Amino acid sequence: MPAKPPAPVYLPAFQRLVPDLLGDAWAEDDGLAPADVDARLAQSPAAEQLGAGLMIPAALREFYLALGNCGDLMETDHYVWDPEDLEVRDGFLMFLEDADETVVWGLPVDNLALPDPLVWRRSAGADAPEGEWQDEGGTFSEFLTDLLAWTFEDPEDDDEGLDR
Repeated sequence: MPAKPPAPVYLPAFQRLVPDLLGDAWAEDDGLAPADVDARLAQSPAAEQLGAGLMIPAALREFYLALGNCGDLMETDHYVWDPEDLEVRDGFLMFLEDADETVVWGLPVDNLALPDPLVWRRSAGADAPEGEWQDEGGTFSEFLTDLLAWTFEDPEDDDEGLDR
């Protein structure tokens, strides 16, 4: 009998981002099917770079399962890369870039087996020949949840707090 896949840990929290940030109910077509994630990942530059050694952390996989087809959250002021676009640079699996393509975020290749590794930021865009990587101090699930919440934050909410 084949092993039962592990129960999703991060999926419910990522699914909740749709109603919390967009005001809509989460729908199955907001995410990608597991087979679609696998097929698209197999086409990525990272798959060519790492070969059979490519595995993505559970948190990243569950993000794609929950939101991989939700353009309103995948493409904001920052662009979460589709599975087929994942690429390795300087020993980091790059997964996110700012809209100006001046900064990129990644996960250390050595930590891809971890379920929710720490995120690192590169001081230059993905196409820049050189850049320094710096620890962001948060795991993938924490970082992306906070980034999306910040992106959708109402600036007037901050102003109201100043009046108190």
